[in-house]
Amino acid sequence: MHSYSLGITASWFVIIALICAATAFAVWSYIRTVPPVSLTRRITLATLRTLAVSLLLFALFEPILTLVSDSIDRPEFAVLLDNSQSMTINSGGRSRREEFGTAVKNSLNDADQPLLTVSFDSDAKSVASPDSLDFTGSSTDMALPLEWLRNETEDRNIRAALLITDGAFNTGNNPLYAADEFGRPIYVIGIGDSSEPKDITIQSLITNEYGSLDAELPVNVSLKSVGYDGEEVKVILSDNGAKVGEQTVKLRTGQQSYPLMFAYKPTAEGIRKLTASVAPAAGELTSKNNSAAEYVRISKQKRLTALFAGAPSPDVTFLAEAASEDKNTTLQMFVQKQGAEFYGTLPTAQQLAAAELIIFVGFPIASTPQSVLNDIKRELERGKPLLFIASQQTDYAKLKQFDAFMPFSVVSSRSQEYSAFADVKPQALGNVTMKINGTDADREVWNQLPPIFRTETFARMKPEAEMLASVKVNGVELAEPLISMRDFQQSKTLAILGYGLYRWKLLGFAAEQAKGNSAPDVFSAFFGNALRWLQVDESRKQVRIKTTKKFYGTTEAAEFTAQVYDRALVPADNAEVRVSISGNGLKKREIMLQALGNGRYSGQLDGLPAGDYSFAGTAAVNKQMYGSDNGRFSVSGAGLEFQNLRMNVELLRALAVRTGGKFYTPETAAQFLKDLKNNASFTPQTITRRSEIPLWSAPWLLGAALFCFALEWFLRKRSGMI
Repeated sequence: MHSYSLGITASWFVIIALICAATAFAVWSYIRTVPPVSLTRRITLATLRTLAVSLLLFALFEPILTLVSDSIDRPEFAVLLDNSQSMTINSGGRSRREEFGTAVKNSLNDADQPLLTVSFDSDAKSVASPDSLDFTGSSTDMALPLEWLRNETEDRNIRAALLITDGAFNTGNNPLYAADEFGRPIYVIGIGDSSEPKDITIQSLITNEYGSLDAELPVNVSLKSVGYDGEEVKVILSDNGAKVGEQTVKLRTGQQSYPLMFAYKPTAEGIRKLTASVAPAAGELTSKNNSAAEYVRISKQKRLTALFAGAPSPDVTFLAEAASEDKNTTLQMFVQKQGAEFYGTLPTAQQLAAAELIIFVGFPIASTPQSVLNDIKRELERGKPLLFIASQQTDYAKLKQFDAFMPFSVVSSRSQEYSAFADVKPQALGNVTMKINGTDADREVWNQLPPIFRTETFARMKPEAEMLASVKVNGVELAEPLISMRDFQQSKTLAILGYGLYRWKLLGFAAEQAKGNSAPDVFSAFFGNALRWLQVDESRKQVRIKTTKKFYGTTEAAEFTAQVYDRALVPADNAEVRVSISGNGLKKREIMLQALGNGRYSGQLDGLPAGDYSFAGTAAVNKQMYGSDNGRFSVSGAGLEFQNLRMNVELLRALAVRTGGKFYTPETAAQFLKDLKNNASFTPQTITRRSEIPLWSAPWLLGAALFCFALEWFLRKRSGMI
């Protein structure tokens, strides 16, 4: 059905009256002419003038033509197909490729409804058919295809989705949240074996990103074993391929996870590749997950940190102890007494100039000397990082002069105190400062911490900042920042709008240790991560070049990004940025990065075989060298896809039940189409499409008026009229 309507910005009575007046004026103008002309000519001239004036009046009132059409769209369903490497695993004596083929055949063999086929791994895209999948994706983002459907199919009547996957997602958002936002039934066919296969895995290797010569660096390795009992395996830690540590682990049936600690002492500067590996065992499902690696940049010098506190407190003591655990850091403390005095000597401008990191703990307070604040502000303006921890005595009026460096702006503040829990969102776990064990369980560890204290301080996050943890009070989540960070314009800040952080150690870690239970030391891990991140001094580098990841799959392109600044640290958009890549027997290859604006550049190189690579890049403007940078990365056939080898049946069943769909195995998938047709929501939809055409701005309308005026003028001239 189609309908049309024409609207104007005034009453139709007004425009009709004006057109009638224009018609009367045109007729009156041509009742008598000089010289006299025929009646036909006078009628023609009057008509042309009437039309021209009427068209101009019509355009003046901004007419809009509205077209409304209704159509009935048949219901469609989308087929979401997992294209990741984990779909090539043989588990439970069966090939997942064969299971996938069985699932597709049984579920879609009799499909007559319009359908949309989408493949997903680290990306989501429409494909012609399931036969076009190659199962080479190096990671799995299960939320992505649901988000893609919601954004890309607004004009299609997508009423349901069929998801065929093993459920082993390892990147992106939680698919349960994406399913809720999708708001339609999701039918799921699970691929793989839901029981744990016999396998040994190096799950993670966690260490500092930066270290110093002759200072020990702790390296945490997590080993997982399933299906082995009594066997002994050797876990080897190597530095650039040379063995630097070894531990023997006896595997037991009742234990799957084995945390190991290595003490790594660097002996050479530069970027070192640390690798933890274990030899393949008999009967193991795959050996592609028997190693994990990380890159560490080793330098010579120690770093000086200046800590300012408004008063002595447990937070100061515990933070100083955490800082002292880093052998690469020298801590200098300036703690205020009553009034403007400090314990020890007053900090000088020379001491602040030597510091590479500044820490505020309940600082500044009302009596802090302005001269000290001026010296600190001068160093922060030079790009030095800041760690801010609040207290009940913090003077937010004085803190306002450091607002340019903070991730938030304080709206209001009262010293009234209350208890608050940390509320860490899943997306925050990807931040380097929030890693505890490096797994998804870190969020539960964070959110089970004892409460700390906070004043009634209300803050507004800045656009360039990131909120890592918000506040939860009496089970209610508040949109107020507790932990936030800012890495912007060559300046780093980590801010904690709470105090009593020592409670995380005394009432959390220490309390569990006293009971004989094992528990992660969140306080030490968090501040260790935070201090290392803040102390990475790249703020004064004019050229910063890095890869988007340290480890790529063989099907991925290595992506490079660069930031280029002039001597005043103003972004340079006209630089020539070249990056050369070498290693693994590869003939040196060079790429030029493309400008993205605001001093940012990017480029990529694909087709690299598995191996370790190094890169070196330079940036020049008008043949004048601005600086250089270098780094390392690896390409590997093994990665995230071989960490979780079982079908995540719990997640897949939850997805189906939560959305009103159903869960199937490849053998029972033939029931899918029948269940889909019986679903009350799988119905045709009446689509109303409305479009508006602004006639007043249409060229033909004004062109017609001008044509009428021109033709009238031409006929008058031909008739000899004035």
